[in-house]
Amino acid sequence: MRYLFGFICVLALGVMGCSEGSTPEDPSIYADKDLWLCRPDIENDHCDTADLSTTEVQPDGTMVVLDEVGPNPDAEVDCFYVYPTMNHDPEPGNTETLFPHPEEFIAITHWQAAHYRGLCRMFAPLYHQMSLVTYTAYFPSWEDTEIFQKAYDDVIDAFDYYMRVHNKGRGFVLIGHSQGSHMLTNLLEDRFDDDDALREQLVSAVFMGSANRVQVLEGELTGGSFSNIPLCASSAETGCVIAFDANAAGVDTFHDTSVLYLPPSARACVNPASIDGGQGTLSAFVFPRSSTNLGPHFPEGVDTEWVSYPKIYTSRCADADEFHVLVVDVASDYTGEVLLTPEDIQDIYVANGTPLDRNLHGVEPYIAHTDLVRIVEQQIASWSN
Repeated sequence: MRYLFGFICVLALGVMGCSEGSTPEDPSIYADKDLWLCRPDIENDHCDTADLSTTEVQPDGTMVVLDEVGPNPDAEVDCFYVYPTMNHDPEPGNTETLFPHPEEFIAITHWQAAHYRGLCRMFAPLYHQMSLVTYTAYFPSWEDTEIFQKAYDDVIDAFDYYMRVHNKGRGFVLIGHSQGSHMLTNLLEDRFDDDDALREQLVSAVFMGSANRVQVLEGELTGGSFSNIPLCASSAETGCVIAFDANAAGVDTFHDTSVLYLPPSARACVNPASIDGGQGTLSAFVFPRSSTNLGPHFPEGVDTEWVSYPKIYTSRCADADEFHVLVVDVASDYTGEVLLTPEDIQDIYVANGTPLDRNLHGVEPYIAHTDLVRIVEQQIASWSN
């Protein structure tokens, strides 16, 4: 329907105007710069303006202010980011107001997407996302609703506009969290799985908190959600998917996060700390002082927006009886004072959050940012070569 609207707008321009922002150059509503949180040609690019100043706290308490990574105008590839569920309306439905940009959408983009700005040109569209309660109200068939389709149509429209106008044959990384991962998983299924040309341009897909939506055959790297797009098995591999749902060690896993699956399918898990398998030490746990839940725990004496605790946690992909979640624990050889254990964090989110926060869903980007940026950088190098 929006495509028809855009076509009519093109014909009507100069007569009555088009309220949704399409232009004679492209009929998509996503030609309108106001429908993007991040896009290289817009003045108020929220990925560019995010404060990523970071203080690293060493185990002995020494604090070091790290160099802040700025936007990279010469980046060889792009990143296309879709944000998670920020709509907590009490009824099923879609977010209707996209401009002026809701503050919570700006904040989550700062927290999740901006860290990749040194590697790629950033693209982050707004979309009429589903409210959180839609998942439970229509469980397990929320993907069959008009509510989901409205949100997904936006993501498809934005991606098509990006490919048509901005891509010009460049490689790209898809990045999502929670509902953003659900949208992009569908995009991979519908557009990429049977399209060799698109898969060749896919550097990788990073799906944090994919919430069981990305599935593989038990013990395999493919099957399940995708036939031709494997899980990543090394940081040099491209055209693959990094997907995980995190849970604190010693805390019962919350099995359902909005999707059912039956054997031989299993939840996908790629460990950012050890992408080729096994347990690894995560590079850092980072979080911003502006974080709704963790902000009150921001350490004294830190003047930057972000704080980083290197090598404080380990992670591993659990076995089938633990639902293949990414299990996060305090590193046994960490010698410093532990500000927050993974269990502490989980308790904070349970106290303040939603059913999805019965695991580490809300902090998956914070525990993995540093490793994911490192992996994506290596994948970009492989793709470019």
